[in-house]
Amino acid sequence: MTDFETIPAFPGGTPIDGVYDAGPMLADDQNGPTDEDAKMRFYTGATDEDIARYAGILKENGFRGVKENENDAYHAVSGSKGQTNVYAYLTKATGTVRLIRDVPGLSYECLSGDPEADGAEEICQYALYYDPVNGHSPTTTNCGMFYIIRLADRSLFLIDGGDELQCSEEALTGMYRFLRAFTGVPEGERMKIAGWFFTHAHGDHVAACIRLLRTYPDAFDVERILYNFPSHFTVRRRCDEESFVLKETLREFVPHAAAVKLHSGMHFTLAGTVFDVLYTHEDAIRPEAPEEYPFRDFNCTSTVLRMTTKSGEVVMWLGDTNTETEALVAKTVPASMWKSDVVQIAHHCFNYLSTLYPMIDADYAMLPNSHYGGHTVENEPKLAEVVACLADPENLWYEDQTTVFRFEDGAYRVVKTLPRIGGEHDGTDLYGNRK
Repeated sequence: MTDFETIPAFPGGTPIDGVYDAGPMLADDQNGPTDEDAKMRFYTGATDEDIARYAGILKENGFRGVKENENDAYHAVSGSKGQTNVYAYLTKATGTVRLIRDVPGLSYECLSGDPEADGAEEICQYALYYDPVNGHSPTTTNCGMFYIIRLADRSLFLIDGGDELQCSEEALTGMYRFLRAFTGVPEGERMKIAGWFFTHAHGDHVAACIRLLRTYPDAFDVERILYNFPSHFTVRRRCDEESFVLKETLREFVPHAAAVKLHSGMHFTLAGTVFDVLYTHEDAIRPEAPEEYPFRDFNCTSTVLRMTTKSGEVVMWLGDTNTETEALVAKTVPASMWKSDVVQIAHHCFNYLSTLYPMIDADYAMLPNSHYGGHTVENEPKLAEVVACLADPENLWYEDQTTVFRFEDGAYRVVKTLPRIGGEHDGTDLYGNRK
């Protein structure tokens, strides 16, 4: 039986021959595809009515938790039946449906979390150590990012986690102590992580998770792991080795966490904070070559996440989005969905996004790099196009220090700043061993 014989056929559009391997969730696929890989087919010339009909077909075929979500860019439907999960979404601008036989065992019902709680979110740009001359050495790097969001119920939503070279023992201890203070959870009790989101499978975005879970195995209650890493095999073996250590760590240390492969059009709420998925690597796949990942830059596998706070402000999380993604989403995701109050500057300010930043039109920006790194000769003009969109050139913060923000009366205000903890790497590897 083929992958798509286990799910109901899509009722509209024209099916396209060929299947895209969208990758597994936690399985190790370094040696090729696995039984847990999600698979995707195309239908062209589809409509909103076709998606609505498919929701009814899923219900008629015994799928549970069938849910529709629609916005200006996408119309999506999902459902589960035993170990079989299906997600289908229409890209309205192109009339293309991507039908995904999703990761086995996944339940979409776990995606949204607890009811809204009192209080407001706080967003932390956590300080990491960057090479002082924007280069690389055996003990330093010029990239990495780590953001920590405290939701209204004081649980955490974490984004990425920096590079191994930014996770010395001193730096790791600093992270742990900050998380204790930020949540207010005393030693001996578990801190609740409502979701840990990883933008893509590069090593400079995953190390803190690996080190924290392995060093403090009893300190965290991780409820959800959220990402969409492509198949290592399909993207020509370009997922970093550290991403496989991440998967190994998640399998071993948080086996009961819900592992959710994000897809465009997904919409979920955690303690009153709303998240919308605007792009994943699956959007880059073309009907004329449905088995191939076409983009040159692996950074374009970064998932783009739009966050809306309880009071209605929007933060755009771009990960390492690059120009190939920009050219696509500028055509498929309307400007109405890009307008934001705050933007995380993409890819450590290493590339231009001359179309996307004006669409986002944020008043405030956070740069996952040092001040020096943002103002090198090669990066200064890229940063300038972000600053040109800000309400004030001073509304820009770097990761030289830890900065905590809160929206108050529509303004993105600094609650506190803390000095960076940790410098050059001390030789401790991801497993906690000294090299």
